[in-house]
Amino acid sequence: MRKIEIKSELKSMGKDKVILVQNENGHIGSVVTGEPYIKDNKTHVTMNTYTRLTHKDDVVARMYVEKAVLKYQCVVTCICGIHIDHITNEEMNEVMKVVKKDIEELLK
Repeated sequence: MRKIEIKSELKSMGKDKVILVQNENGHIGSVVTGEPYIKDNKTHVTMNTYTRLTHKDDVVARMYVEKAVLKYQCVVTCICGIHIDHITNEEMNEVMKVVKKDIEELLK
């Protein structure tokens, strides 16, 4: 199995946040913007998603956005591009593990 490396960066844009997520073959695969809203005394996240044709980067971007919106209570946009040619199921599972760990590290 190939080594899976994800690089992320969190930037402030005024009171809002921008997250960039990529691997060594980074590109713009999806853009997800989320913001908080209150319903029944609980904070929820609403999201708008743009995903390029045949890309699935939005799955990862939505994970980053949801966690960041709930933590920072602001608008968060994630630009995500992870490309791995001929990815296997095992590698996809590893990507998800790496992403979950990276989200925790990024949002400490």
